[in-house]
Amino acid sequence: MNETLLWLLYCLSAGLAFAAVYYWRWPIVLAVVIGAAVTGAGWGLLYRLAAEDKRPDWFMLDLSLNLTFGLIFAVFGAALAWWRLKHRGPVE
Repeated sequence: MNETLLWLLYCLSAGLAFAAVYYWRWPIVLAVVIGAAVTGAGWGLLYRLAAEDKRPDWFMLDLSLNLTFGLIFAVFGAALAWWRLKHRGPVE
């Protein structure tokens, strides 16, 4: 298993938060919470699918650390969408 999977989850949470704010006009807080929840669900799925003896050391990090990274990426995605809406207007 590669650490790239977790980084892809973080990017997925940022992309989801961006889409929720920019395209679907969700409130920023809801978009950030949903983005972080996607990271938590993805981490849980990866954790359950990997056999205990096959889990690398970096994967055994605290769930709270992974959720924090997911939250940071989701906040960035939502903030970028809010900025684009404010300065460039809605998508046509």
